[in-house]
Parts: sequence; structure tokens; C-alpha cells
Amino acid sequence: MSTTGLPDALPLPGKDEVHVWTVLMSECLPLLVSLLGLLSVEERERAARFQRPEDRARHIIAHGRLRQLLGEYLLIAPVDIAFARSEYGKPALTQTAGQPNLSFNMAHSGDVILFALAVDRRVGVDVEAIRSDFDPMELAQSQFSADEVSALQAMATPDRTKAFFRCWTRKEACVKALGQGLSFPLRQFTVSCGLDEPPYILKAANHSALSEHWKVFDLVPATGYVGAVVADCSQVHLLSRRWVPAV
Repeated sequence: MSTTGLPDALPLPGKDEVHVWTVLMSECLPLLVSLLGLLSVEERERAARFQRPEDRARHIIAHGRLRQLLGEYLLIAPVDIAFARSEYGKPALTQTAGQPNLSFNMAHSGDVILFALAVDRRVGVDVEAIRSDFDPMELAQSQFSADEVSALQAMATPDRTKAFFRCWTRKEACVKALGQGLSFPLRQFTVSCGLDEPPYILKAANHSALSEHWKVFDLVPATGYVGAVVADCSQVHLLSRRWVPAV
């Protein structure tokens, strides 16, 4: 923290950059009380509604660290960060005169919390712990496009689970970047699925710009996890960082 009482500055993402931050919940538990103090009344009330302590802690850490991170980029005290929601429920910063158009998205699974940030463009992020306690084809057949289902069926059985999660995170990140919620179903577009294929959007019904101009990145934020980031510009590159709290 600087001597002015404002957060120390972080350089904003450049026009050709997406910044991704990885936070491990387990490393942040000693900061739980201080992070809770940064939340709004609404965020605290939502935290209190979680029945499981780990879910409550994850909510506090994710939203508290988001406020810290946005404050560091914008030089605003974390408690003064204000949010608005789109008609589909996607959160965004409340814009003030002269403030950069900093967009963000957040995802979490298990111990991993991810934040993606960009200026003057849409961005989405997703992360999943790789699990093997379910049939990936059953879920794929109800949620994925026909081409994605066919691609998974053609794979060797041992590869399907990881490929499923690669496909799932790419699709979820895309939907979150669009910010249209369930009005843009996962079945309406196709992403690459092969473990050796680069990540990209192959085609999208009634939304050709997705496949022509949007960029997809894969992430491996921690052992046993996969993630993806999507941005609405084909020329951006990714700057990925890990936040280790000083406790």
C-alpha cells in the first residue's frame, strides 16, 4: 500500500493484451478477515448465505481480491469500487468520467480463482478441476455441438475426460465474454476439442465474428486444473501472473 492510502499502481493492460491472475484460495485463508472488510454489504450478505465454510471463504477471497486488483489498476480504494450488472447479470465496473474502460471476468473451481482483465474489449475466463467421477460423453451430448460430440467420440477413452474439460472451459469462457448468459447456448457454437489442437472457435450459429475475430487461450493454472480465456480480438496476447499474498 502506498503512503497516499491508495493501492500501489499496476500498469493497465495494453490494447493488445489480456491480463490473467491466478490466486490459490488455500494461500489466502489467513487474509479472510481483511478481505471480508473490503466487501460491500450485498457481497457480505451473499457470503453469509453459503452453508459450507469453504464456499463462504471462496466467495470472500474471490470478491475481496477482485476489489484489490481493480483498485491497483485504477488507483481506487478497494472499498470504493462500484459495480453494475448488465441485463443478463454480467458484472462490470460503474463507469466514471476519465476512468479507463477496464473489463474483467472471474472464475473459480476448487482451490483456484482466476481473473481476466482487458481495456476496451470483452473478455471471459473459466477454470475447472479435472474430475474422473462422471461420464463426459453423457454431459457432452446434452451440452455440446454435434461436431464436438463427434470429436470426443473419436478419441481414445483415456483422453476424453481431459479433452472434455478443455472443450468445456473454452466454451464457458466464450459465453462469459459475450455476456449474454443462457440466451447463447453452448450447443450453438463449436470449439476445437483435440488435445493436440490449438484452441479456437470453429463456427458459431448467427455469430460469425466469434470464429473470425475472437481469440482463445488455454490455461494450466495449477496441477489438476484446466482453464481458458476468450477475448474479442484476434491479435491480443496473454500476460499471465500468479498472486502470492504477503501474510
